[in-house]
Amino acid sequence: MNQSEIPVVPMPTILIVDDSPSYLAALLDRLERHGFLIVLAQTAAEGLMRAEFAEPDLILLDVVMPDIDGFEACRRLKAGKKTKDVPVIFMTGLTDPKQKVTGFDAGGVDYITKPFQIEEVLARINTHLALRRANRELQDMIATLAQAREDLVRNEKLAGLGALVAGIAHELNTPIGNSLMAATTFESQTDDICRHISAEGGITRTEFERYIENARLSVDILARNLHRAADIVTNFKQVAVDQTSSQRRSFLLAEVITGNLLTLQPTIKRTPFVIQQHVPAELMMESYPGPLGQVVTNLINNAILHGYEGRNEGLIAVMASLSAQGWVTLSVEDHGVGIAREDLPRIFDPFFTTKMGVGGSGLGLNIVHNIVTEILGGRIDVTSEVGGGTRFTLTLPMSAPIK
Repeated sequence: MNQSEIPVVPMPTILIVDDSPSYLAALLDRLERHGFLIVLAQTAAEGLMRAEFAEPDLILLDVVMPDIDGFEACRRLKAGKKTKDVPVIFMTGLTDPKQKVTGFDAGGVDYITKPFQIEEVLARINTHLALRRANRELQDMIATLAQAREDLVRNEKLAGLGALVAGIAHELNTPIGNSLMAATTFESQTDDICRHISAEGGITRTEFERYIENARLSVDILARNLHRAADIVTNFKQVAVDQTSSQRRSFLLAEVITGNLLTLQPTIKRTPFVIQQHVPAELMMESYPGPLGQVVTNLINNAILHGYEGRNEGLIAVMASLSAQGWVTLSVEDHGVGIAREDLPRIFDPFFTTKMGVGGSGLGLNIVHNIVTEILGGRIDVTSEVGGGTRFTLTLPMSAPIK
């Protein structure tokens, strides 16, 4: 990549609203040194106007100001179409818990207690900017998925997208919950240390060292869980693109299978069945991950709905290997009720089903067969016996034919 191709990342814009010129000057000096673009306002009315035009990424808002206080200013910001999503961090010398509740009710996301330490200010700013970036990514992804949803209505792929969105919510719940717990715990510890500092006796070295250790632990928990959430978002974005575009690309088979299994979590968690994946981590393909994922998803759903019908436990194994001839063998196997011998030659025929009239259309395995043979350039075989389970085996080229 040459110099002209390096993407330019815009500096985050921070609006600071405070009626104290000394605080404004101090924050302007320190924050500009750390690469932020600073916009200043000395009254709430001026701050509301500047927020409308500057479109800041974050707002530092003093609570005690003449005419309009910070809480009312925050309420007006949250009512504005252009400013409702901008995170607001209150700056205050007030320590009354009721005041904090009022601030959070008004729409604030955090507090900085005056007199502040610049390191604390920077930590809180960076945390909330990172959260906003992640939220924007998620909003962009949801918008992309919403557009894809409309397209899928026309080409009968809506079910896959619904599972994808549900899978995102399911998988993000844990890291976001852990991050929230760490953040609120750290906030409480910070409030305690601030009270001790303000007290007549100050704080001991032991108390300060304990606070630093807790701070490090909180930051570690936040970093790990936010990275986990970011990885999940990135993974689901790729799965969304694959499922809605059918583009040919290079990919690691294990990552594609893992992504599709995550989208099945809302379905799987309502069943007693377990899915195991045994796919070499280094197995690379040049193919169509969207159609391939659709095949794997359909085969797993087929095992749940038909292979283990009436069962209260069961294992579904997804396995892959590379042959000496350079072909990928991918199988989906269950140990369920099996398929009658006389039905095996017909299972890929359109409209063949043993569930006609009770929800089966007879098109699922026919669609799977067509994808494998016409798009992926391979073949699909099945072995089964009644009471002994079923194995579907895909034999695929590492490099699929170009459509």
